Amino acid sequence: MQPSITISGLTDVGQIRRRNEDSLALVPELGIAVVADGMGGHPGGDVASRIAADTAAQALADAMRAYEDEAQAGNSGSGRGDHFRERFRPLMREIVLKAHAAVREEAAAQPKLDGMGTTLTAMVVHPATAAWVVGHVGDSRAYRFHDGALEQITRDDTWIQEQIEQGTMQPESARLSPYAHLLTQCIGLEESPSPQVLEGDASPGESYLLCTDGLVGMLDDEEVARILEEESSLETLVAEANEAGGHDNITAALVRID
Repeated sequence: MQPSITISGLTDVGQIRRRNEDSLALVPELGIAVVADGMGGHPGGDVASRIAADTAAQALADAMRAYEDEAQAGNSGSGRGDHFRERFRPLMREIVLKAHAAVREEAAAQPKLDGMGTTLTAMVVHPATAAWVVGHVGDSRAYRFHDGALEQITRDDTWIQEQIEQGTMQPESARLSPYAHLLTQCIGLEESPSPQVLEGDASPGESYLLCTDGLVGMLDDEEVARILEEESSLETLVAEANEAGGHDNITAALVRID
């Protein structure tokens, strides 16, 4: 039986910021969701996130349509999850770097935007098999939610994460650190990023949450898991993040496998 894949998204300016520098791009019929968080305090954070999200979503959509055309033409491998992952794993890396190049190109064309940057987390799910591939740069996140358990599947590209991995800082204190949002790489700056690319096969009943740090900076993983278990509602996630302070823009996409 072919899985039923539902994709929804929501973005909110939050309670403190005057401008929303997050961006969200969805192509639900092709299993595509992208979130991006422009760098606050830098020129053109909102421009960078919009260019990156739109570029990645459009490139993934073009790749998915080409892949579906192959399936209709009788390519024997295109109906398998392993074939899809093998095809899209290198493509995802290329697409993330294409988004980086697009942001750099716009910054070169508009000197006032020099220095703009953004995070990027993109997911594509094969509608026929629920095989998936994720591309990631920065500290927006992708989570897997299954049987009440929430698992972060991306790694934060932050100085804090490096300290945790080196054992010099405990995860419990990381959220309170003034350096919590210091990125070690992002989309758009002079140095080209090294994207993290992940892959897997979704099971019935699983959900995948892509979100910016405006959500998880206000709600811990246990609170997010509770809301997904009780309601599976992006509206509730955003509302509770705002009630907790809404210190940043809040953006989330939810990919459900039914």
